[in-house]
Amino acid sequence: MTALYAGPPTVLHTGTVDASPPPGAGEREPVRIGSSQVLLAVALLVAWFLLYLFVFSGIEQGHAQSELYEEIRTELAEGTAPTGAPIAAGSPVAVLSIPGAGIDDIVVVEGSRPAQLQDGPGHVLGSVLPGQRGVSVIAGRSLSFGGPFADIADLPYGAPITVTTGQGSFAYEVVSVRTKGDPMPAAPPADGARLTLVTSQRGSGMAGLQAAQSLYVDAVLTDGAVAGGPVATKDVGVPLMSGGLDTATLALLALSLQLLVLALVGFVWSWLKWSRSAAWIALGPCVLAALWLVSSIGTRLLPGLI
Repeated sequence: MTALYAGPPTVLHTGTVDASPPPGAGEREPVRIGSSQVLLAVALLVAWFLLYLFVFSGIEQGHAQSELYEEIRTELAEGTAPTGAPIAAGSPVAVLSIPGAGIDDIVVVEGSRPAQLQDGPGHVLGSVLPGQRGVSVIAGRSLSFGGPFADIADLPYGAPITVTTGQGSFAYEVVSVRTKGDPMPAAPPADGARLTLVTSQRGSGMAGLQAAQSLYVDAVLTDGAVAGGPVATKDVGVPLMSGGLDTATLALLALSLQLLVLALVGFVWSWLKWSRSAAWIALGPCVLAALWLVSSIGTRLLPGLI
C-alpha cells in the first residue's frame, strides 16, 4: 500500500522570474599585489640578469663573432683590412689565437669601450696594431660575454700567441704575467714589438666571480715587426676596471626601459583580457626581447673587463 504525501502542498510560481546574477557576481576581483609577489619579481629579475651576464651574453658575443669573422676573412682575402687609423669603432682589425688559453681565431675589434668588448677583445686606442713596431694593447673580458680572456693568467713563459692582421701573421711569446703595480717589462727595441693583453683578475668574492684588479700578459714578437700606420688618439674615457655613466648609454637604457614597460603592460592586458596561453604566445617574445635589450645595454655601465 502506497503512503500518501502528508507535507505542505506544492506551489507553482506563475510570476516573472528574475534571472539576473546577484550583485558583484559578474565583476572581476581586483588584482592585488602583495609583498611576496614583489619579492618574487625582484628575485626573478636578479636571476635573469645573472643568467644573462654569465650565460646568454656569451651567446650574444658568439653571434657577433660569427659575423665579424666573415667580415675580416673577406677583408684579409681582398687586402682591404685596416692597417692604421682612422678605423671605425667596432670594426674587426685582427684575428687572435692563444692555444694555451683556449682561444682559437677570435676576432679583435677596434676600441675597448664596454659596447665594443661585448663583441670580442678590443684593440686599445693609442697603441699600434698587432705586428707593428712598438707596443700593442688588447683588452678582453674575463667573466661575461664568453669571458675570452678568462684563462690568460695561466699562460706560462714562452706560450705562443698568434695574431693575423692586414699586414700578415705574427708570432709572439709570453714573457710576463703581472698585475697592477708590478714592474713593467722593458720597452721593445726600435725594430721590435710587444703585445700586452689586459683583463680583470678574479677575486675571492662571490665564489670567484668578482673582478679584483687588472691583469696584464706581456708577449714579445719573435721576428718580423712591420712599420706602424697612423695611431688613433688615446680614448681617455674607457672604464676598463670601473663603471662608467656616459650620456649615450644612459639615453639608450632609458629608451629600452620604456620599451620593456610597454611590453609588460601589453602582456598584463592580454593576460587579463584574453588568456594566459594567448598572452605568452602573442607578447611573451616581445617581453623577452625587450628584457634582453635592457640587459645588454645595462651591462655597459659595469666595468668593461668583467
